[in-house]
Amino acid sequence: MVRVKTFSTTDVVQSTSKVFNFDQKDIALINYDGEFYAIDDLCSHAEASLAEGEVYDCKVECPLHGAEFDLNTGEAVTLPATKPIRTYPVYIEDGHLYIEIDQDA
Repeated sequence: MVRVKTFSTTDVVQSTSKVFNFDQKDIALINYDGEFYAIDDLCSHAEASLAEGEVYDCKVECPLHGAEFDLNTGEAVTLPATKPIRTYPVYIEDGHLYIEIDQDA
């Protein structure tokens, strides 16, 4: 596991997402209700950016087909998606967001 510095906490405003690229992988950092989450940016159903989706009820909705994913677990909670997305631990240090990434994943 490697801990990677991403954005300032003020860069990811309430109910929005910001994409961070690490080792050719896009990861969406999401601020929902003052909590920060990190998930794979790519929908598991179709190649759409989840960072462009609506965030509500601790879920993100894919902007392409409306599949919803739980921000805590990555579980696909509505069709058409059936496969989960990866989630990453988020830490706040000195006003910055850090994510923990398994480099073998």
